[in-house]
Amino acid sequence: MITLKDYIGKIYKEVTNAKVQSDIETLAIAQEYVENPMLKHFAVPNIRIKDMQLTIPVAVDTTQTVARSYTESEVQKVYEDAFTKVTTDSLADRADEHNAYLQSIQPELATKAQVEATATVSRLQQAEATAAPEGESADGTTSAEYANALNISANKFVDVSFGFLTDLNIEEPVFRTAMVQEIEQNLQPRTPEIQDLPVIVETQRLEAINDPTNLISIKINITDDAMEWTTDVDENGNTVQRLDYL
Repeated sequence: MITLKDYIGKIYKEVTNAKVQSDIETLAIAQEYVENPMLKHFAVPNIRIKDMQLTIPVAVDTTQTVARSYTESEVQKVYEDAFTKVTTDSLADRADEHNAYLQSIQPELATKAQVEATATVSRLQQAEATAAPEGESADGTTSAEYANALNISANKFVDVSFGFLTDLNIEEPVFRTAMVQEIEQNLQPRTPEIQDLPVIVETQRLEAINDPTNLISIKINITDDAMEWTTDVDENGNTVQRLDYL
């Protein structure tokens, strides 16, 4: 079964090959023109594809979707961003006096966030493996396994990060609630994405489809952007060749 991206890529490749064959034929004709005392005064015929529009019928066979898990770096960024946002909100009226301190703890905070991110990714992946397909329950909400793993992970990061704020008069329950909410909001299961899109392209199989709504017409516009080799000399006297658009 061919996928849509491979099918369209094959079409582009065939059009390009057709242009190559056309140029080879033009070269052969040009040789004939230069050797003929009469034809050498005429312009050599050359076909160029300015704009080509193709309408191609296909039918979607099946769809294969995948929900990508969060990486450690993505989780770490969520943790650090949540800490910065919640801390900034908590110190809204006295942020200036604590800016230098907050900047000084960033390296150590990043280290703790990285360690917790590693554990979180493992915890969330295990939850996804035991939950319903695509990490959702039957009613379309986040699975209980994933929600529980995420809540545990968020609270564990609060445990290791609140120690940086003990001297800033920020209430731990308020900080924890805001942090957990911020982290859970930004680490919800991702929406499944289409990984591959197999299509039916054979004429016989397309004709056998009774419902026309299952057919898709793809319009492809191809514009000829020809390239040519250009030879130049750089400032050091070296010969340089490059491909440039005409």
